[in-house]
Amino acid sequence: MKKEGSMKKGGVFLIGLCFFILICFGVVWAEEVTQSEEATKSEAATKSEAVVKSEGQKDYQVFDLGEVFVTSEKPPAVQEMVITNEVSAEDIKATNSTTVAEALAYVPGIRVAMEHKNQAVVQIHGLDQTHILVLIDGVPYYETKYGTLDLTEIPVDNIAKIEVTKGAASVLYGANAFAGVVNIITKKPTEKPAADLTLEFGPYNYNRESVSTGMKVGMFSYWLSYTHQQADAWRMSDNFVPQLATLVYRKVTTIPAILQDTGPRINSYYNTNALWAKVGIDPSPGSEYYLNFHYITKDKGDPPDIYGGTTFTSPPFSAASAFSSIFDKIPRYDDWGIDLSGQQKVFDQLTLKAKLFYHSHVDDYESYSDPYYNNEIAYSRYVDYNVGGSLISEVRPLEWDTIRLAFNFKGDSHQERAQDFLPFAPSFSYTGSVGLENEFNLIKKLSVVVGGSYDWFDVTEDKVLNSAGTGLVNAGKRPELDNWDPMIGANYNLTDTTRLFGSIARKVRFPTLTDLYSSKGGNPNLDAEKTINYTLGVSQSLSKYVKVELAGFYHDISDFISLPANPLINPLAQYQNYAKIQMLGFEVNGEISPMKDLVLKASYVYNNAKDRSPGRITPSDNVVNVPEHKIDLGVRYTIPYVTIPYIKGAIHLDLEGIYMGNVYDQLGSPATSTSNAQGPEKVPNYFTANARLSTTFYKHFEVYVAVNNIADKNFQSDYGLPGPGRTWYVGMSAKY
Repeated sequence: MKKEGSMKKGGVFLIGLCFFILICFGVVWAEEVTQSEEATKSEAATKSEAVVKSEGQKDYQVFDLGEVFVTSEKPPAVQEMVITNEVSAEDIKATNSTTVAEALAYVPGIRVAMEHKNQAVVQIHGLDQTHILVLIDGVPYYETKYGTLDLTEIPVDNIAKIEVTKGAASVLYGANAFAGVVNIITKKPTEKPAADLTLEFGPYNYNRESVSTGMKVGMFSYWLSYTHQQADAWRMSDNFVPQLATLVYRKVTTIPAILQDTGPRINSYYNTNALWAKVGIDPSPGSEYYLNFHYITKDKGDPPDIYGGTTFTSPPFSAASAFSSIFDKIPRYDDWGIDLSGQQKVFDQLTLKAKLFYHSHVDDYESYSDPYYNNEIAYSRYVDYNVGGSLISEVRPLEWDTIRLAFNFKGDSHQERAQDFLPFAPSFSYTGSVGLENEFNLIKKLSVVVGGSYDWFDVTEDKVLNSAGTGLVNAGKRPELDNWDPMIGANYNLTDTTRLFGSIARKVRFPTLTDLYSSKGGNPNLDAEKTINYTLGVSQSLSKYVKVELAGFYHDISDFISLPANPLINPLAQYQNYAKIQMLGFEVNGEISPMKDLVLKASYVYNNAKDRSPGRITPSDNVVNVPEHKIDLGVRYTIPYVTIPYIKGAIHLDLEGIYMGNVYDQLGSPATSTSNAQGPEKVPNYFTANARLSTTFYKHFEVYVAVNNIADKNFQSDYGLPGPGRTWYVGMSAKY
């Protein structure tokens, strides 16, 4: 179905106009607030402050405008109809995570692998980041060409919590919430002035400095946070065994080499600076408006694959196509963004929430022909921006009935050049969604949600280099894609301690620009990927000391975009809507407190993923990059009171462990015929454990020591890319 051009161009303007009306309405509302309402507001603020203090003297609050849903007294029931996990600031601290990628690694069902470009790739149930809607305060966060962005560049110091939703039943998220949603929610101030300073040090000149401050005065508030983190390298495990790599030049010359020894990881340096700012007003009860800004800059190396790779140099290949897939650096990886969020309670039965955003991304890629990084052969650049917004309304016509309507709209711009002397090749696309959900609570203890969304995607411009590499030509207009996606879910409180939940939701993932137009298999005729996500689970508190949740999931995926090896199906070697994949598994999560000051956590995720594609010629029906087993373990113990020099108080011990099993990077498949078979490549199973020991002294100070990979295991998060060996960190923080 074709949309009118005026609708596309006016989508952001429409949301902006609604925002302007909301703000005006909020100001007028504020002028009409009576003295009694002000007294009520003051009393509520006092109670809120008391709650904050009772929760451990927190110097921040959760930025509730960062939620996707309207903030209200009653959370949406649809959030409880899928598998969800929440990573709090305290959880992040316990794992000594310094970036979002590190914090997500401990979430059940999530795999975080360091891949090419020294970039963390996050997967939910084995589906990669292009199939996950990653948000910062409810605003999409990604690179427009690939649909992913490196989450190691986001520090955790400004984060209040991370919400992970698997299966993403709600239609209010919009398009591309295929496997789930990761929403990174930041901090906002309380009425108590706050300041926080952290210093951390480690091997190879590792250092991290972070400072945050904020406060609220009357209706005005602000929050500032700055983090710097850098290291010359990270340490390899002493158990690492050097591998003989194969370097392929111009697909002709093959040279054996050893690219990595024990000691520091080759080309693994990084330097990150991140600034976050937030200012806002709360003009009246039920209304709040905030402006957020962030600027992140990163310079990093890219460690080579220990098994080698391919390097294309100058002629006989054109200079435009010169690049290296193994020897490279990323001297610039920058992001900045600004977004405006607001919520207004129009009257008791109607609340509106809106967001406007603009995000910019630039990254440079330096290719080298040699393992010493002396001979640069290419310098490429990507320049992206995203602009858009969302408008969500919550209407409660009856006490037991809630209607939610969402409109999401965005435009994505991408420009790239393979060499600095070439022109930028531009592209632009629109993505939109209209979703409607109805939540029924007519029967006590039972909530039912029925909804549906209409999602669309259209590329309006895409140019590529001509075959001679001298100019730009149109890549060819592709038809607009659209899809109807229904859902239904239910949540039933069987008893005060037992909850049953389940949902069925259809989701789509539109092709990325690299799927459509990449020189390595791009196909402009691709359709959207589709999945039907099923969830069924039970959550139970056996007592106040024991909590258990068991949930099964099933992803029935069709039109999955892949590069089929069968030449009869894929004679042009292009991406195809070829694969049909089925994932059947379950998650079990448990938490127990057998004694005071001791908490034990454990989770196990089993995922039986099978490739049911017609005409598949691989001897295995396994699916690449999908862990069959993942186990997460955690121990938190507080030693109530110790006396050592200068320290009198409690000592906190945190232990975390991760097991990853049965992950294939490549399956055995004929390259062109059954006589030319490629063998399977399996990522070795591994278990790693980390520990953190901390104590507080003089009330406002904390010192800690942390060690990652305690046993110094030699492991690979992805095939050919080993992870860090045993690493020690020492730090101190001060809070006011």
